[in-house]
Amino acid sequence: MELFLKNIISFVFLFLMTTALCAQTCCTAGAPVGSYLAIQNTDKKMWSFQIGYEYNSINLLVDNNERIKNDPRSRFGQSTSFKMDYSLNRKLAFSAILPFVQQARSTFSEKQTSLGLGDLIFITQYSLVNDAFINLNISAGVKIPIGQTNHRGNSGILLSPDMQSGSGTYDFLFRIAHTKSNFWTPFLSAYISSTFRINGTNDSFGATPTFAGRRFSFGNESTSQAGLRYLITLKNGFLNPDLGLKFRWADSNTEQNVEAPNSGGYWMSVPLGISFTPDNKKSIALTAEFPIYQNLDGLQISTNYKFGIQLNYIFQNIKESLLN
Repeated sequence: MELFLKNIISFVFLFLMTTALCAQTCCTAGAPVGSYLAIQNTDKKMWSFQIGYEYNSINLLVDNNERIKNDPRSRFGQSTSFKMDYSLNRKLAFSAILPFVQQARSTFSEKQTSLGLGDLIFITQYSLVNDAFINLNISAGVKIPIGQTNHRGNSGILLSPDMQSGSGTYDFLFRIAHTKSNFWTPFLSAYISSTFRINGTNDSFGATPTFAGRRFSFGNESTSQAGLRYLITLKNGFLNPDLGLKFRWADSNTEQNVEAPNSGGYWMSVPLGISFTPDNKKSIALTAEFPIYQNLDGLQISTNYKFGIQLNYIFQNIKESLLN
């Protein structure tokens, strides 16, 4: 009982600390990356490849913290991300993520769409603690602007920054994640993570041969998530259902060095998922997320649900896998 109370206290304390950090607003450019930043720890050199798909329905109209009905607009975003991980040892690992992004928005006057590669992300992860029961990782990364930023609608008008495949900026990512196995029972794990993203400024958004463009920057953002994961042993593998709580915050966007209205705010949502691992090389995960509270700056559209699927394959060693 004493050990259980210590686990509860430490878990709650860490959760309160990380939520004090500053998540991704529903309508930034490119693909969401929060679910793809973790890298599996291992004692030996290992490569792994992951492909993930996410659909984001953005059809919730919110005025500050009040939901507005009968919104004539509709919007969705979907992304397919390709991720390659390399674990050097039990302490150090690296990752590269390349997303392919589609955005669509319908208004009274027209339907706007964009499709293309997103920005490339590089991540380095270091394990402060990595044993049988506790895992504590810190990560840092950079987003390289290779995605397109000049998508135009059917009328030829440049689409807004949040409808572009890329942001045109170098952004920096920082993450801390903690997992505690045997949290209450031998098959229950508790996890918590916090991710902070510092966004750069695009000094020439919408530039043409006759127009220098304008300065635009998405607001800095963060997300803090905590949850529980349970291990179920099957005849042909392992099943891991999990349930969590996510807090998100985003600062206001800025345009020409002035804060943009109707941007930024706070979100609270419930993420849930289930993964199946048939062996030590393959896994598949299904995820979903539903909002339960928003307190936004002004009138905004927000996510009303999202779902995703992730497939992962591990190569213990690339040379070995090619020879086998």
